[in-house]
Parts: sequence; C-alpha cells; structure tokens
Amino acid sequence: MTTYVVGLDRSAPARAALDWVRAVATADDVIIAAYAPDDPVNPIYEGVVAVVPDPPIEDEAQAFLDRIVAELADPRLTGRVLAGHAGRALVDVATKAGPDVSIVVGHGGSSKASLLLGSTAHYVTHHAESPVVVVRGAVRRSARRVVVGVDDGHDSPDDRSLAALRWAVRLPGVERIEVSHADFVPGVAAGPVREPGLESDHAAGVDLQLIRTAIDRATDGTGMPPNGAEVVPVLSAGTGAFALIEASRDADLVVIGTHGRSALVELILGSTSLEVLAHAHCPVAVIR
Repeated sequence: MTTYVVGLDRSAPARAALDWVRAVATADDVIIAAYAPDDPVNPIYEGVVAVVPDPPIEDEAQAFLDRIVAELADPRLTGRVLAGHAGRALVDVATKAGPDVSIVVGHGGSSKASLLLGSTAHYVTHHAESPVVVVRGAVRRSARRVVVGVDDGHDSPDDRSLAALRWAVRLPGVERIEVSHADFVPGVAAGPVREPGLESDHAAGVDLQLIRTAIDRATDGTGMPPNGAEVVPVLSAGTGAFALIEASRDADLVVIGTHGRSALVELILGSTSLEVLAHAHCPVAVIR
C-alpha cells in the first residue's frame, strides 16, 4: 500500500496533480490532499516577521478541502490543512506517513528559474527522501508508458538510476517501460561512428549491456517487472536530458534518479533532473 501526499492549493497544476494521483493509485492506497494556506505577513517587515493566521483563515482552508473531498467522493482521499511553508510541511507529512510514500506536486512553470526560485516543487524535490512526482505538461489519467533514464556509474548502472528503475517496475498500471541511456558524442569525434552524434557499434553494445544489467538488478535477476510491464532498452544520441525531454512527448511519465545537488550548484552547472523538470512534456518522478 502506498500513501500519496498531494500538495493542494487553488491552482490548476495542483488540481492536475490530484487528478493524476487518483488515476494512478490503487484501491488500497491512501491519498492525503495537503493544503498549506499562505501565512499573512506584516507588510512593514515582509520576510522578517510573520503574523499568526487568524482562525477564520484556517477555517476557510478546511472548508476548501472539505469541498474538494466531498466533490470527488473518493474513499481513498482525506484532506489535511498544514501550517507554515508548504514545501516543509509536505516533507514533514511524508516523513511521518511511513516508508512507502510518494509526494505529488503540480508545477506550471516552464524554466529552470521557476523551479529554483522559491517554488514548492523545488523545495520538495531537494529535501524529500521519498519519491516526488512533479505533475506538469500533458497529464494523462494513467501512467501506461513510462520512460526511465539510466546513467553509467563507472562501468555499472548508477545507484540513483537503479533506484528510479526499481520504483518504476513496481508502479501499478504500467504497460511499457522504456529504459533509456544516452551518451553525447560530438559530430567531430574521432573513430568509426554510424553517423555524426551516434556512438560506435562497440560503444553502443557496451551501453546496451549497461541497460540490461540495470533491468536485471531492478527485477532481482528475473528480468520480469513486478507490475508486469514490457521492458524495452533504448539508446539515444545526445545528452541524457535531451533524450528524456524528447521521449516525454509520447510518454505518460518520466522517471529519473537524482543525487540531490544544491540549488546553487544546479543553477550554475545544470543537471539532468533540473533540465527535465523544467522542460518535460509530461509528469516527472524524481527518485533519490
């Protein structure tokens, strides 16, 4: 049984996140719609002194959640009003919910800056130890086709990539999992290549073996995902971020592992996870 903690507010992306969870969750799963209303602040001391919310604000927030729960009439769904910073509150709820929990947040931005500068999605993806699904782009009401990015961790699949693939092969309702690995090869690279930007046949064979090893380890040596999905290895030319963003055009969900680098490092150096989160055409799951 999985517990889904959904960051809910009055925005369209947040409602899309709730719709996505209700489509993916099984009958035995638990869905917590968590709403943290903005705390009013003293305009003279903006960012320094917060004013304690009046009871009517909390009452109105509870009434908003009650309307959503009553409207959906989903027995898996409960509402919970949170206090304080939305990101911190969501992480705290997820931590207390137990080990098998996923946080789901909506995000309507379309740039790295929108993910870095104070958004709930940014905070949760950097601080939560549990899987985080950022719902953006074209939201389909189920996750039948999933793309998982796999990186090379010194001649073996990267640990974070394996964690992402293990999560994907257990996600219910999935019919096809594309395990993607991409290496950027400049067009001027020396050596025999099939065409500019693609690897040599030998390098491609090594990468295919990397993918097969990842699939084997993620399925405990059986090669058969617990969710019964078809697993397909995919080699792509270009950077990992570019390959996953392109694959997201036709996918229902992209799953990536992350090392959780600081926001400043990601802003300066860039990262695959941040690029995919900023530009993917479908929801993205980030797994630590």
